Amino acid sequence: MPIHVFVDETKSRGFLMAAARCPAGDVAVNRKALKNLLLPRQERLHFRSESNRRRKQILQVIADFHLTVDLYSTDLTSHEARRLCLDAIVRDSAVSAERLVIERDDSTYEHDRRRLREATHRFGCHDTLRWDVLVAKADPLLWIPDAVAWSWARGGEWKGAVAPFCQVKAL
Repeated sequence: MPIHVFVDETKSRGFLMAAARCPAGDVAVNRKALKNLLLPRQERLHFRSESNRRRKQILQVIADFHLTVDLYSTDLTSHEARRLCLDAIVRDSAVSAERLVIERDDSTYEHDRRRLREATHRFGCHDTLRWDVLVAKADPLLWIPDAVAWSWARGGEWKGAVAPFCQVKAL
């Protein structure tokens, strides 16, 4: 079954990109479950802004999705780190993914678009892998890598909560 990949990063303690891999058939139901977590007047979930009680609730919902999150890690904290991570995500998505969605960061938007164009050509998936660079509120599934990256970087019980469905890929 094809998958959709949703990506966000954290720059705390090095550079970490989280790529949540969701089976295409589960995308709609997972979006709905995440939207149901929104509080009144809340446009999106942003893990750093949530209370610990809400964080635990959100992570339980994500854990119930039975998806995999690949964590691409590097000690670099520059455009080079971002380039390495995006290249690796495209490489690893080339065979099975039909869609790749990166959370938009205005400071890297043009860089990300160039990198994704180049990487999809290099890995031979420019005709099969559709990609988008979107703001977080545009797709609730972008909230998954935000939550996982925050939790992993925070460590302790938070890292322990996401570790069962994560795999680290050091670059």
